[in-house]
Amino acid sequence: MALEALSDMQFSHKSDVWSLGVTMWEIYSLGEIPYPGMSYTVDFIDELKRGLRLNKPEHMDNTL
Repeated sequence: MALEALSDMQFSHKSDVWSLGVTMWEIYSLGEIPYPGMSYTVDFIDELKRGLRLNKPEHMDNTL
């Protein structure tokens, strides 16, 4: 879920795009868990606010 959805329970087109991006990441990473080892906590939301991002999946090419 997008940062604003996690922290404020606000949903928008931007949060939908974020969710699509995470879904695409899951597809290209062949089903890996996004943000492994982290759970939905205040600390996780703070990490996202500070710029925590998913790494590029191994099976994704550079054309996207």
